[in-house]
Amino acid sequence: MADEHRDQAEKPEGVGRPVGQATGAANAAAPNGDAAAAPAPSGRAGELARGAAGTLKSGLAAVRDVHAAARRHATARGKLRALRDALEADEATLARREEVAAGYERIVAEQGRVVRESTAEIEEHQASVGRLEAEVAHVEELLAQMRADHEQELRPYRRIAETARGRSEEASRGVTEAKRAVRTAESQVKDASEAREQSISSANRAVDASQARLRKVQDELKRAREGARDAKAVRQLQDEVTTELAHVESARAEVSTVTASAQASVDAAQTHLWTQNKSLEEAQREADAAKQEYEARKGEYDALLAKANAAEKELEDELARKRDAIDDAKAAHDQAAERHDEAQALLDEAEDVHATPEETVRLRASIEAQRAEVASQQAVVDELAESEKGLRSRTRGARLALLGVAVAVVVVIVLVVVLVVTAR
Repeated sequence: MADEHRDQAEKPEGVGRPVGQATGAANAAAPNGDAAAAPAPSGRAGELARGAAGTLKSGLAAVRDVHAAARRHATARGKLRALRDALEADEATLARREEVAAGYERIVAEQGRVVRESTAEIEEHQASVGRLEAEVAHVEELLAQMRADHEQELRPYRRIAETARGRSEEASRGVTEAKRAVRTAESQVKDASEAREQSISSANRAVDASQARLRKVQDELKRAREGARDAKAVRQLQDEVTTELAHVESARAEVSTVTASAQASVDAAQTHLWTQNKSLEEAQREADAAKQEYEARKGEYDALLAKANAAEKELEDELARKRDAIDDAKAAHDQAAERHDEAQALLDEAEDVHATPEETVRLRASIEAQRAEVASQQAVVDELAESEKGLRSRTRGARLALLGVAVAVVVVIVLVVVLVVTAR
C-alpha cells in the first residue's frame, strides 16, 4: 500500500515535466538579444496554449492525487480509532474482571449481607404498606360515616335557621312597605294642610270682596240720601245693600264651612299618618324579633357545624398522616429494592467471573493481539501521513499553477464581460 502511494505521489511531477522541456526548447530557439531567431507570432501563441494546457492537466492531476492520498489517510485514521476504542473497551472489561476475581470473597460476603438485609427491609416495608393501607381504608369509612351522621344531625338545625332567615327577610320587607306607607301618609297630610290653607284663603278673599262691594254700595246710598235723589234710586241702592249684606253673610258662612271641611281632611290625613306610624312601629318590632331569632338559630347551627367540621378535620388529618406514612414506606421500599438489585447484580457478576476464568484468559490474549494490530495500524497511518505530506510538497507548484490558470481565466472572463458591456 505504501509503495502504491509513493508511485501515485511521484506521478504529478512527471506530468509536469513536458511543460519545462517545452519551455526550455523555446528558450534555446530564441537566445537573448537575437531578434531574428524569435519564432513567428502564430507559433508563439500555439506554444503558449500548449503550455497552459499542460499546466492545467498537471495541476488537475496533482489535486486529484492529493485528494486520493488524503482519503486513504483519513480511512486509516478511522480504522485506527475504531481499533483503539475496541481495545479500550476490552481493557476496561479485563480490568473489571481482574478486580472482581481478586475481591471475589469480599464481594460475596459484603453483597450477600446487603442482599439479606435489603430483602428483610423490603418485606418489612411491604407489611407496613399493607397495614397502613388497611388503616387508611378504615379511617375513610369512619370519615364517610361521620359526614353522613353530621349531615343528618345538622339538617333540622339548618332548616330552622333557613326558616328564621326567611321570616326575618319577610319582616324586613314589611318594615320597608310600612315606611313607604308612612311617607305616603306624610305626603297626604302635607297636601291636606296646603289644601286647607288654600281653601280658607280663597273663602276669606270672597268675604273681603263682598265686604268691599257692600261698602261701595253703602257709600253710594249715603251720597244718594245726601244729594236728595229720587226715592226710586234710593230704594234700588237699599236693595243692593241688602243683597250685598246677604252675600257677605253667605261668604262668612262659607269660610266656616270650608274651614271645617278642610280641617276634617287634615285631621283624617293625620289620623291615617298616626295609624301608619303605629303599623311601622309594629313592623319594626316584628322585624327586630325575627332578626334576633334568626341570629340565634344561625348561631346555634354555626356552632354545631363548627363542632362537626372539627371532628371531621381530626379524621382528615389522621388520614393525611397515614397516607404520608404509606408514601414514606413505599419510598423506603424502593430504596431497599434498589440496594438489593445493585448488590445482587454485583453478586451475579462475581459468580460469573469466578465461574469463567477461561474468559479472562481469552480476553488477555485478545487484548495483546489488538495492541499489536493497533501498533501496525499506527505505523500505516504514520506512513500515509508522511506520504501525503511529501505529495503535497512535491505538487505544490503544480497546484499553485492551476490556481494561477484559474485566476487568469476568471480575469479574462471579467475583461470580456467588461468589453462587451462597454461596447453596448
